[in-house]
Amino acid sequence: MYFHTVLVLPGARQRYMCNLSEEEAHAQVILPFLNDGIVKYRRAGKTTPHQVVDLRIYKTKEQWNHRQARFEEFVAKKNNVAKAVLARAAKRAPKVQHRVFVVMPIQGERYGTMNEQRIHDEFNRRFVALENTLGKHQCVAIRIDKEVPLDDLVRRIKTEIARAQFVVADLTDERPSCYFEAGYAEALGKPIVYFASKESVVTPGQKTRIHFDVHMNVNLFSNHKELQEKLDLAIGKNRGLLFAPREGNAAATATAKA
Repeated sequence: MYFHTVLVLPGARQRYMCNLSEEEAHAQVILPFLNDGIVKYRRAGKTTPHQVVDLRIYKTKEQWNHRQARFEEFVAKKNNVAKAVLARAAKRAPKVQHRVFVVMPIQGERYGTMNEQRIHDEFNRRFVALENTLGKHQCVAIRIDKEVPLDDLVRRIKTEIARAQFVVADLTDERPSCYFEAGYAEALGKPIVYFASKESVVTPGQKTRIHFDVHMNVNLFSNHKELQEKLDLAIGKNRGLLFAPREGNAAATATAKA
């Protein structure tokens, strides 16, 4: 039997890991997903860890050949067996790498107006940029996605912040939810690396104004490349602080230097 897995990522993005043996599916996808929702995706010789918010699994007797049919057509009449497979493998999950909670004003709409789609896509691309850079430091980016309400939102946010090694916060066009998430992380003593683009995403051409009154350095950036470079630099400068062992909730807050 061949296992075909569909990784659903934040922002409704999808990645496919297909034509796997049962052992490969368990080792590469199922057990990591059960452990902490992080799956390493490999393409063109590059491996990137991804937060997976939902997982679909299909089993077939034949391999999928992308030259003969689109994947959606190939599995159109197949059952998603993820629930049963995950239930059987639930006790086999090992520990993996550092979790980093990303505070981000998830705005716009994927299927809204052209402007709403532009805003949605920009914040989604920022998350991907952060995700790729964090992956180079054995970290995985965690975002609570409004498009996949799998659980009580506030409880999930608190749980993920508590589990995070540190936090990355984009305060561009910040929303009340950003205040809540960053403030909660501060209260738990989580180190926070702050960012904001020099211009507003919602109102292009307007200079970004930070209304969040906190004692921190904000890394300003003009494009995704600069965002990645500054995150990489901040992690390098603050590695001792960001990756220090933590037990429970620290009493003091910590802000990573730019």
